[in-house]
Amino acid sequence: MLQLELFPRMELKALSDFQKLEAARLPLNDLTKLVLTPEFFQSPKANDVIRRQHAGILDKILGFRIRYIEEMLIADARGFDPDGAHDTWGPLMHQGVQTWVGLEKETLQTPYSECLRILQLLKIKPYQQVVDLGAAYGRMGIVIGGLYIKNSFTGYEYVKARVDEGNRIYRELGMNRCQLITQDLFAKDFEMPQADIFFIYDYGQVEHIDHTLRQLEQVAYKRPIKVVVRGKFTKQIITDRHEWLDLQYDGKLEELFSIYTAYIA
Repeated sequence: MLQLELFPRMELKALSDFQKLEAARLPLNDLTKLVLTPEFFQSPKANDVIRRQHAGILDKILGFRIRYIEEMLIADARGFDPDGAHDTWGPLMHQGVQTWVGLEKETLQTPYSECLRILQLLKIKPYQQVVDLGAAYGRMGIVIGGLYIKNSFTGYEYVKARVDEGNRIYRELGMNRCQLITQDLFAKDFEMPQADIFFIYDYGQVEHIDHTLRQLEQVAYKRPIKVVVRGKFTKQIITDRHEWLDLQYDGKLEELFSIYTAYIA
């Protein structure tokens, strides 16, 4: 396990160890060193509850203001519909786009330890480009920016407040190859970038996800790609409509994500 120089007697073995780091309010110089260590992103236990708690603590250690931002979004949403909820507020606020305003923040995002596990399974090569379609605050970019410094990361997210916050943390940590972009993925003028690896989640309605997958299909005509899918909804759409994607990994230890490959020669 990781032995921290700033805490000579501390190892990151238990959730309480991460809580001590949170309470210590580490200076930026120490944070930039901390994100270079895989152990920082590894959950002390594999169960989902601990993974989510661990991820929430890491957000606080890194300085994210997620709770504040999400509460402000909910306050705005109540102005549209005081009796609404996470399944209705996003579309009301954002021109019909499901942005999951009001969703519990650990459901909104992928735990850091799961991001780490996915990246390890992908066996990313230096200089490969990674794109996250529905990135929220960009946790995947934090793991890539810390551990895969030769790779570039671009995350697309509809909600500007989330984008601004993620980019603020990237800048503070000096992650110059990582960026978040405010984008409606279903917009007519959005062109899917050329990249090697894509992440996609249950980010919207069937027609939205299907549209994104068809854009990825066009990328696969030009280059080999890997597509990481998190969510049963998107996986079912692939099964029903997108046979061009070849399932390579289907969560032997993790049931929440699948990895597909494609190259349409």
